[in-house]
Amino acid sequence: MLGILSRIHSISFTVIFLALLLANAALWQSPILGAALLAAFLVTFGSWIGRFVAPTEHGPTQTWVGAWMLLSAVMVAGAGVYYVWQLTTDVSLVIAMTAGPIAWALSTKSKLGWFQRPHDGVSEPRHRVPAAFWIAASLVVAGLASTAWLLINAATTDAVRTLWERVPPAALVSFGLSALVLAGLLFHGKERAVTISLTTATLGVFLLAAYLVFPLGFGFDPFIHLATEEHIARFGTITPKPLYYVGQYALILFAHQAFSIPIATLNALLVPLLAALLLPLAWFSAATHLLKDKNAGAATLAAIFLVPLASFILTTPQGLANLWVLLLVLAAIPTLARDESPRVWPLALPALAALVTHPIAGIPAMLFVILLASDPRRNGGRALSHLVFWTTVVAGSVAIPLSFVANALRSTGTPGIDPSNLSNLFALSNLSVFFSNRFNPLLDFVYLYGLNATVLFLALAAVGYWISRRQMRGALRILVLMAAMLAVNWAILSTAVDFSFLIDYERQNFAARLVPMILFFLAPLVILAVGTWINRVRPGPVSLRVATVVLLAALATASFYLAYPRNDAYEAGHGFNVSQADVDAVHAIEKDAAGTPYVVLANQTVSAAAVRELGFVRYYGDLFFYPIPTGGDLYSSFLAMNEKPSVETAKAALDLMNARCSASPECTQPVARTVYFVVNQYWWEAPRIVETAKQNAASWWALDNASVHVFKYQPYD
Repeated sequence: MLGILSRIHSISFTVIFLALLLANAALWQSPILGAALLAAFLVTFGSWIGRFVAPTEHGPTQTWVGAWMLLSAVMVAGAGVYYVWQLTTDVSLVIAMTAGPIAWALSTKSKLGWFQRPHDGVSEPRHRVPAAFWIAASLVVAGLASTAWLLINAATTDAVRTLWERVPPAALVSFGLSALVLAGLLFHGKERAVTISLTTATLGVFLLAAYLVFPLGFGFDPFIHLATEEHIARFGTITPKPLYYVGQYALILFAHQAFSIPIATLNALLVPLLAALLLPLAWFSAATHLLKDKNAGAATLAAIFLVPLASFILTTPQGLANLWVLLLVLAAIPTLARDESPRVWPLALPALAALVTHPIAGIPAMLFVILLASDPRRNGGRALSHLVFWTTVVAGSVAIPLSFVANALRSTGTPGIDPSNLSNLFALSNLSVFFSNRFNPLLDFVYLYGLNATVLFLALAAVGYWISRRQMRGALRILVLMAAMLAVNWAILSTAVDFSFLIDYERQNFAARLVPMILFFLAPLVILAVGTWINRVRPGPVSLRVATVVLLAALATASFYLAYPRNDAYEAGHGFNVSQADVDAVHAIEKDAAGTPYVVLANQTVSAAAVRELGFVRYYGDLFFYPIPTGGDLYSSFLAMNEKPSVETAKAALDLMNARCSASPECTQPVARTVYFVVNQYWWEAPRIVETAKQNAASWWALDNASVHVFKYQPYD
């Protein structure tokens, strides 16, 4: 009887949800209602899918796993449709409307789980919560609210190197005090429903700082992806179709087209919010499986800030795929810990979602699932399992460099790799232990941790692996194998692969992206090490318990500071965020051109502002009319103009662009005859560049109290 009533309730919810979804899409197009419907979509349908995928888990774990699977299905389905056709509103609505019935059908085939295993739940027996706990929880909320308020009041549209130039130190103090009280509550291990929620809120403030401080946007890549998403939303596709990034585009366009949430809002909030909402539950679930103790599992949440979180502070395909890899590792722990029958193949769905989002994360994700499925220890030691497993290990150790070689052969006809450079593993020096002193105790501590964070993480992982060998009979060896495979990939990318097409300071970027993923695969070992330490400290001296809590809170606060670009005694910041002056310069140039074709020589932030404001409006062959990417030919012309502003350099830039257009049958741009040269006041030797350009430009003007100068060149007039 109860089962029948439950099914009637589920069917009623699905019908009402679909009716509201269609009405909002067709009539109201309300972002607020759309956000509420999206939340209901993920929580309700996610919990139904979670019952099927993780039937022995408790509700909260089922919900996050199911919501994650649902999002992954949207990414894969959207990417599949995009590859063969277009991403339109109808496609997104069809995906949304079919998800509910499919989730309901899956839930009816699952066991609802009338029993609860020791590691499954957040819930606790009914008991009286001490007043001291509520006072402490209120202090955490107050500290986080204070931090958020200080961040919001520091919001700026000026060009600054780092948000820490505008955010007062009080924000770090209030965050640190919140982290301290939260670490104490987590260490206690009780009232987990509240403490996990507080961890989510703390992680949210940590990851949303840039969003709160920079209303125009943060970074560079998000502007490019935002323009791409808006173009696809308008036309259904973009030419040429990208082979990757599509997982993010599909997810954002799904939420925009089906739920009427603005693309700009989604592009800013997607990864930070998903990380804040999903990571604490995923971490707690993995920790309880590893430690067999919910109290210790909750206590390890204070160590979540030891994980490299910098890729989650803004929305990029790499950041989204990285998040999916970390969640994949945590979701695989029940199988690795042998607590229940393997649920490997459902994990192939989020791995595939990571692959269609970014290959540098997607390839390791797929390799990990293959290793899980073929593990000889779970397949009776069969010969075929051994063959597949060890072939994957060998091939996976070179998979990412080979993908770059394949891409180079496809685009240039040359392999772009020199194996002789493998002897030059200079990048290994990054694993050294660093000690330095700037006579600033707080900053010295932050960088003592920051410069040695990777070494500390690896040391904790080594301890965790030693514990797993003793207590779990090597059940986590696949994690170590994955880390070793990625380390080999990193070594090859750091030395043998040719990235000369990139500007000098970006050539190690691709290899550097593998370092966080190595640590992601080792995160469960860190959980095991930290949890074992906490279990030993709990009955020990008060001083040791206090020291543990204070250290975890201090490291969380240091991680908050280090997650964002910095300009201090240890590190000189060279990048600037997009400013209102950059936006004004873009519009001023467009107005001055009055519809005539032109080319702009400007730095990366002005180019990002152009993409944000104008979209991909003009291409000369394969070159955008602003100098992006920074390794492109037009950017070289910009650098030459900075070296010596001249009519000849402007003419060369025009000739380059017009020649590229002539060589491309698809280019329909009229011949450009005007060059605009933009100089920001923070640029190296800006006064010299400005004074020189004034002497030979056809005209010029300054914007926003001379923070930006624009010079107009017309060499053919």
